[in-house]
Amino acid sequence: ILAIALWPSNNTPPCSESADFQYILFPVVYTLVFLLGLVGNLFVLGYFLWTKSATAPANVFLVNLAILDLLFVLTLPFRITYHAHQNDWTFGEALCKITGCLFFANLYGSSLFLACICLERYVAVVHPLKHLQFRQLRYRLVAALGVWLVLIAAILFLALRGPLTSRFTNGRTACLENFSSSSWKGRISGISIFAAVVGFLLPLLLIGVCYPLIAWRLLASPGLQASSRAAKRKALRTVLVVLGVFLVCFAPYHIVQLVHTLGRVGVLGGCTLVRTTYVARRITMALTSLNACLDPLVYYFAAERFARPQRPLGLPRWIASKASSSGEATSAVTDLLCSHCVNRGTEISISFNSFTRLLFDGRKNKVLG
Repeated sequence: ILAIALWPSNNTPPCSESADFQYILFPVVYTLVFLLGLVGNLFVLGYFLWTKSATAPANVFLVNLAILDLLFVLTLPFRITYHAHQNDWTFGEALCKITGCLFFANLYGSSLFLACICLERYVAVVHPLKHLQFRQLRYRLVAALGVWLVLIAAILFLALRGPLTSRFTNGRTACLENFSSSSWKGRISGISIFAAVVGFLLPLLLIGVCYPLIAWRLLASPGLQASSRAAKRKALRTVLVVLGVFLVCFAPYHIVQLVHTLGRVGVLGGCTLVRTTYVARRITMALTSLNACLDPLVYYFAAERFARPQRPLGLPRWIASKASSSGEATSAVTDLLCSHCVNRGTEISISFNSFTRLLFDGRKNKVLG
């Protein structure tokens, strides 16, 4: 949440602070993000629609992530104008709430959808037989709907509990900053802590656990063919890119935001900390917006149809065709090479029940010879 970093205690005068560089930093960074993010995310959504792969199970989280990014970048011209006019909001309370809520949704929705992508890679690699059962479209739609419901609930709590605009002492109108001490001790600190835990710490913990497990399983699987090695590299790169986006875009902001929140509710104090946090929050807020530009890297590594699907690892044609038609050729590769079944030139060993279930799903309308 974009809040100005003044938190004088009840018994001390306010600390003076300045960060005039923000009037240049934000317009420059936001303009860059607007141009690159708009082009990149429109291209991604257009590509998914053109290839009719937007509803492919493996692409559901990517489509939702692109929609969030696109909604966010469309609000940036208002933020650019606000900062270019030295933090003077002239668009009214309603637009302040819309732009603020979309910033909030993008910041934490991106974290949650990136975590979903990482979790999907983890299940595909470490629990491949379960992935065969749970890779249907409906499971991903339920997960995406759950993310949106969490975002909507948090946004409504923020937007409906009071105004998001206020007056600076110089007469300018603030938007999503300069909240009073009573607001901080009420709704603002609560939503900040909730958002940090649910929208950042839990996804980061999930990714931090999944990445080494995925790497261990992939590196432990020999992978005799070139396509096997390529699938390993792609799965590792996907999770590594997700982790990189978290560390670059989200981690610095949330560390500074935690210090800021503790200061505003009276746990921390001191003018040196106030000034340092005020400057640091401007820089880290600019960094968070870069996720709208970096997310297309996630699409490139994680999407199932950015490369021409090929028949993986000698799978029977009917299995490869089934996987490709649902946009899951790469997941099928990962399922095979990362399961307990692959071992240096030995036969693939799958439990009889799992094999017959897969066989029936693939040939339910065919006569088996």
